[in-house]
Amino acid sequence: MTETRPIIYGADGEPVPTHLRRAARVRNARSGLQGSYQGASHDHPSFANWNAGTYSGQSALSYSRPALADRLNDLARNDGWGAAGTSRLVDNIVGSGWTLSAKPNYRSLNMSYEQAEDCADRIEALWRDYTQDVDKWCDAERSKSMAGLLGLAARNRFGPEGEAFGLLVWHENAPHFQTAIQIVDPARCSNPMGRLDEEFLRDGVAIDGYGAPTGYHFRRSHPGDYFHGRANLWQWDYIERQTEWGRPVVIHAFEQKRAGMTRGVSDWAPVMRSIKQSTDYEDYESQAALLNAVMAAFIETPFDPDELLDALGSDGSQSAVAGMFGEIANAQKAFYGAAPIDLPGVRINTLQPGEKATLTRPEHPNANFEVFVNAALRKIASAIGLSYEQLTMDWSQVNYSSARAALLEIWRGLTAKKGGFASQFMAPIYRAFVEEIFDKGLIELPSGAVSFEENPAAWCHAEWIGPGRGWIDPLREAQAASQRLESHLTTRQQEAAEQGRDWKMDAEQRAREERYYSELGLTIPEAGGQPRPTSQNADVDQDEEIEDDVNGRRKAHGIPTIRRKSAR
Repeated sequence: MTETRPIIYGADGEPVPTHLRRAARVRNARSGLQGSYQGASHDHPSFANWNAGTYSGQSALSYSRPALADRLNDLARNDGWGAAGTSRLVDNIVGSGWTLSAKPNYRSLNMSYEQAEDCADRIEALWRDYTQDVDKWCDAERSKSMAGLLGLAARNRFGPEGEAFGLLVWHENAPHFQTAIQIVDPARCSNPMGRLDEEFLRDGVAIDGYGAPTGYHFRRSHPGDYFHGRANLWQWDYIERQTEWGRPVVIHAFEQKRAGMTRGVSDWAPVMRSIKQSTDYEDYESQAALLNAVMAAFIETPFDPDELLDALGSDGSQSAVAGMFGEIANAQKAFYGAAPIDLPGVRINTLQPGEKATLTRPEHPNANFEVFVNAALRKIASAIGLSYEQLTMDWSQVNYSSARAALLEIWRGLTAKKGGFASQFMAPIYRAFVEEIFDKGLIELPSGAVSFEENPAAWCHAEWIGPGRGWIDPLREAQAASQRLESHLTTRQQEAAEQGRDWKMDAEQRAREERYYSELGLTIPEAGGQPRPTSQNADVDQDEEIEDDVNGRRKAHGIPTIRRKSAR
């Protein structure tokens, strides 16, 4: 006899499809199993109500991104730590701007190294004219130099938005270079008329079958300009990613945290709760301390209503009691109005007869206030890639060893952020610029060299010199750099770039100085002296010796004295 399965009908009155029934059976079977991993269990108290859901990187972001970005922007506007953290990141990654070090690939361009260097020098000179133009033609808004454009884009990329958008426009009336950049607020990139995501449209980004962006939908006005009379608020423009011959048009810089993501999410997102809680805690502590300071004293009257009525020989009727309290209140008002008790900055309160105020007397700020806030700040700093000291500017607990370790660790992360941002944001701008100067014939190619049109990638190789890493102990680190150069473990270019310098420009400047000294008949100063001798005791660690210098027991050359707090 053949077993007949029951037919299950859905809400539409039709039988539930077989594949849905199979999926439901699998899900039900899984829910009844005890997994090997405790983190996947449903009966553990910590995980019983934790239903994380299954989301792709983009589906998790698409519907949350507007609220997430709005809240983070609010923190950046109104919270000191949010504003400070973004500023520190921009200062460390962008600083006062980047210096171009052009590196055309001479091997694939059929040139000698010297010929490629000559072309690189010419490109760098033209780039300086373009990016440092006092009339600011590189900015479509003509209000910023390239350093300003880079800083603004970095604030979007490493701040609340988690991404940066730019458009490469063509300024016909520009006197020298027509390529210009317009920074676009990421909130303007969205699906037209708010329609849902589709197979080839994800949160304003049109993609192909591989997920590569082909174009972007930009709202003509920011959605927050609703009350500013913008007639084109509900109009979108579709802009292709690049021209048909490969010139970039839309610049989009973001970190793809999961495969398939087409938009960026801020590094601040995981610590939003910590920021909000620590900010609220600060507010509550401040309010409590203020309340304790304002409510400084109460004046109690010793009269008891019953005793007063008996003394006056009056009955205890409601009208009699009301009349008595009214007369006392008027008397109090008249008395304290004529002879007020005045304590500067505090409030004195009077009570009704027989009333007594009992106040709790907590100490504010709470003893654990600093511990709680500092723990939150350490979590925030770690999430965004800074040290606690960089975020808070609190260097009171820093010694030489910890400062050096923190600098090396943080610098690796900042270097990675800078490299990714350079490849996504600056590289397209540089590519468009190089195309323009070749199109205008501003670069003279050696005989037999490959043209830009034939191999644009080889011509656009470049390194970007950002802000210097800085030194903890300038003397010792300079000596170490000299030893690395003597041992051929580094180059002048690398050592100069780590301090935000261009070695070629430094060499040219030194040559000018030496010629000038020679013309004036002056002796060129020699490099200063022998290295400072190390500790006489070979058993003493070098770091401990530097520790003594930095902490004030001996004065280190060029190092400000930093005294650590004594242990409590």
